[in-house]
Amino acid sequence: MISNHLSLVEALRPKANELAAQVAEFVAAGGRIEEGPASGYIPKPITYSSQMPPAPKPFVRRRVEPIAPPPITPLERQEEERRQRVAKVMELAPTHTQKEVALATGIGRRTLLSMSKEFGFSFKRVHHLPNSSPEHKAAIAKHELILAERIKAYKKLGISRRQVCEKLHITNNTLKRLLDEHEIDYPLSRAGGNRCAA
Repeated sequence: MISNHLSLVEALRPKANELAAQVAEFVAAGGRIEEGPASGYIPKPITYSSQMPPAPKPFVRRRVEPIAPPPITPLERQEEERRQRVAKVMELAPTHTQKEVALATGIGRRTLLSMSKEFGFSFKRVHHLPNSSPEHKAAIAKHELILAERIKAYKKLGISRRQVCEKLHITNNTLKRLLDEHEIDYPLSRAGGNRCAA
């Protein structure tokens, strides 16, 4: 070990040389120096073995349990229902007029117009036929038959005549005429109840 105190080392050097000379003289005279047992901690001897180290344990991938998706929020449910309605309307639009799509889906014509502007699609054009042509009369009869079936369905639900008018986008006079032509007994609302708008 090299001491940092060089002055102390140099001061003790004469005594060290004298002690070394005495040891050499003792050995030269036939003396023998014996090494005594170590005191305190005795380190273990270093041993070398040719045995291979144990093989590492195989890596086992931990099984990850699937995490259940969070429940759908009311806002997400409304957005999904709206996407479905829009997809249905876009499917019907190329082959149906706006009025026909309104009858088929129950969606108001203003809402359909807003959808068409927002998503960039258009409805089938309406081809106006002469009022006296057979095609025009057949189209009107088919349309009124659909209205009559819807009126019967609304009657079973127990809704008022006014609500029927609003849902079918027809006037009170049109409703009365359809009830008479198709012999539908649709009771009037009680006094003070809702009535169809003229």
